[in-house]
Amino acid sequence: MPRCHIALGGNVGSVEQTFQTALARLAEDARIAVTRISSVRRTRPVGPHAGGEFRNAVAEIQTEIHPLALLDVLKDVEKGAGRSPGEHWRPRPLDLDLIFYGNEIIEHRRLSVPHPACWYRRFVLDPLVEIAADVPHPVKGLTVGALRARLMPRPLRLALAGSTAKSRQHLRHELTTTSSEAEVVDWQPGALSESETAIIAWLGTHDETGRPANFQSLPLVPRLDVSASPDQAALLQAVLQAALG
Repeated sequence: MPRCHIALGGNVGSVEQTFQTALARLAEDARIAVTRISSVRRTRPVGPHAGGEFRNAVAEIQTEIHPLALLDVLKDVEKGAGRSPGEHWRPRPLDLDLIFYGNEIIEHRRLSVPHPACWYRRFVLDPLVEIAADVPHPVKGLTVGALRARLMPRPLRLALAGSTAKSRQHLRHELTTTSSEAEVVDWQPGALSESETAIIAWLGTHDETGRPANFQSLPLVPRLDVSASPDQAALLQAVLQAALG
């Protein structure tokens, strides 16, 4: 059976008790074995409407359930804890996110695995590294431990690629005022190495210089496509918050 990892989060009610109840419900299913559980961590909320301090943890399970069916199980457990559908970036009693399903890569309208944000979210990586430091990310190709290590140097460097020079300048100003722990720069191939840049945000159509030509031309590990976001500044502020921990 594949080894899977589930991230737990919440900031409403007795969250640690909610985690215990949720994991007990999963273990009651004969098709699921809960094999490892990280410690519970206190984390800062991400986003302006997320509410107060969160609790976060990660659990390892082994299961024979198909990924989409497992997603249904997780949503049912969330509902049982009082989670309402559509609660994103809001206070909530329980989040259960499927981070890894073995080494599978899944792109479905209901589910993306690995979780598309897990590689830069410290509230996922910090507990995940406790129990899965040597597990490789199926897309990025680095282990969980290596992904977390990339986010630790300060200032954390976020590079902007694509769009226009004017748009990048405006974003740099907005994001630089968000945190003194981050450095926001333009992505310049050859001037910055992949290891020196925690995240490279692709903003969309290439600028007047024609460099870079597209998202796929960016280094695999740090690249993040935010081109479809209607509010790139707000999204990147949340990305920085999550990456800084």
